[in-house]
Amino acid sequence: PENVIKNAKTMWDVKSYPDHRDKGTPDEWVPRDGRLVRLTGRHPFNVEPPLSVHNEFKFITPSSLHYVRNHGACPDLKWEDHKVSIGGSCVPNKREITMDELVAMPPRELPVTLVCAGNRRKEQNMIRQTIGFNWGASGVSTNVYKGVSLRSLLLQAGVTEDNMSGKHVEFIGVEDLPNKVGPGPFPDQQWGKLVKYGTSIPLSRAMNPAYDVLIAYQANGEVLQPDHGYPVRLIIPGYIGGRMIKWLREINVLE
Repeated sequence: PENVIKNAKTMWDVKSYPDHRDKGTPDEWVPRDGRLVRLTGRHPFNVEPPLSVHNEFKFITPSSLHYVRNHGACPDLKWEDHKVSIGGSCVPNKREITMDELVAMPPRELPVTLVCAGNRRKEQNMIRQTIGFNWGASGVSTNVYKGVSLRSLLLQAGVTEDNMSGKHVEFIGVEDLPNKVGPGPFPDQQWGKLVKYGTSIPLSRAMNPAYDVLIAYQANGEVLQPDHGYPVRLIIPGYIGGRMIKWLREINVLE
C-alpha cells in the first residue's frame, strides 16, 4: 500500500507486504523493490535494476536497487543471535564475535563497486549460448560499505604476517544449498546432499591494508538488506561479486 511505503522508516516496516511474485516461496518474508528485473523466475532471486536506475543515481546505487545473485533461499537471521567464528589451523586464538562486538570495533567505510561475472551475458548468449542465464548490463552496483577490516580481526586472533606463503583465508556462509557437484575432492570427508557456499583469498591479500578487505555490516548508512547478507558479509574490493560471501558465518585461516 502507498501509505505504508510513504511512512516506512526501514525496510522491515514493509515486511508484511511481500512482492506478489514471492508468495509461496521461501523468500515471502523478504522486503523487495518491485522495479528490480527478475532473471530466473520467482525463485531463487536473481535480479538487476533497470538501466534507468543507473542513469538516475549515477555512482551510488540505492541499496534496495542493487543487483542480487542468490543461489537459494535468503536466510532469515537475527542480529542478536548471529556470530562470526574465526578459526582454522593457522589461528592461535580462535574466537566467536557477536554483531554488537563487531560494531564496537574501529570501522572502515568506503565505496565499493560489485559486479557479477555474468554481467552482459545476454549479449553473449545471443551470439553463442552459454550455460548461464541472461544478465543484462546492470549486473553492477556501487554502495558505500561500512565494517571492520579483516586484517584487524585476524591480528586480534593472533594471525601474523610471517610465513604467509601457501596460506589462505576461507569464508563460509550460513545457507545450506543442494549439492550439484558430487562427493567433492576429499575421499575421507565427502560432501553430502547439502553444501555451504564458500570462497577463499590468499592470506597475503587479507593482511595487506592496501586491499581494504572488509567484514561489512552496513551499506549506504543502513544495515544490510536481507538479500545482501544481513547482518554481515564479506567485501573484497577488486574481486567479482561471487567471491564476497553473504550471511557470513566462518572465517578460517588454513594452510
